Amino acid sequence: MYKLKITELTAQRDMQSLVKILLKIPGLKPDEISKGLKIPPLNVLSTDKEEEAQKLKAILEKFGAVCAIENTKALNKVSGKRATGPVTAYIKIRHKRRMIYRYNFWIVTFSIIGALAFLTYYEDIFGDGSHSHPYPPSQPKSQVVQTTKIPDTDSASFELKNQKKNSTPTPAYMAKINAELKKDIVKNPYNAEAWKSLSENLEKQGDTVSARQAKDSYEKAVKAQMVLASLARAFGNRVRVEITEDAVYYRTSHDFTEDEFHAESEKLRDSLSLKFPGKSLVIENYTSDNRFQSIRLKSATKPQ
Repeated sequence: MYKLKITELTAQRDMQSLVKILLKIPGLKPDEISKGLKIPPLNVLSTDKEEEAQKLKAILEKFGAVCAIENTKALNKVSGKRATGPVTAYIKIRHKRRMIYRYNFWIVTFSIIGALAFLTYYEDIFGDGSHSHPYPPSQPKSQVVQTTKIPDTDSASFELKNQKKNSTPTPAYMAKINAELKKDIVKNPYNAEAWKSLSENLEKQGDTVSARQAKDSYEKAVKAQMVLASLARAFGNRVRVEITEDAVYYRTSHDFTEDEFHAESEKLRDSLSLKFPGKSLVIENYTSDNRFQSIRLKSATKPQ
């Protein structure tokens, strides 16, 4: 098994392109991608084919990602009973170095703690008398604060992210956030993330009826994405769908010639126009030989 990881990002990284590529990889969730790119490493892919890992590694490194491929079979052989000779010696040396490092780390840590304790005691004895006790007064326990989910929609997330993390949102503030979410939903009724955030916020506020209705709308939006994904069967199994106010975005990974890509895109546009009239079609396709194909087609029929 070959494991592909992003270990770091270069200064010339293209975050937008990296995110687009990572979103089309099955099993990778948006929150995992966001956390992994902010604080590497990010586990990207596990495959039995080294060639597949090498191809994806080449694509990611074009956009500023530093990648590494681990051969878990080889590592298992090294760590198992079959490790002999130079390999066994290497493992012993590495283990010894780790023990030395840990030993030095704790020595330095305890030395710093001891120095700070001595300085505190010295200040209390010979200082100006401002410290009446050898130990500082106990601090009150911090109050447990319930946090509120920050939705990913553009208008609502800006307000929530500017709130202090240790403060409880007021009812008026939550009403403002919910109003922003509803605006986003009016623009795009298929915004699944907005429906989900609204449902969770209403549930925390005790409005269970409205929360249930919002959750039902969230499930309908998810089902709509699944229907749209099924329309693109010709593009393979790795299909990601995003529904916006005026367009449907497909991110796919399939080997097409230019003529095949345009022909299948036309067919998909015709099927899309019947179920979602008035929405344009945008397709971004990544081939195994590092080609990028993109097309934007207007709706074939006008909305009624």
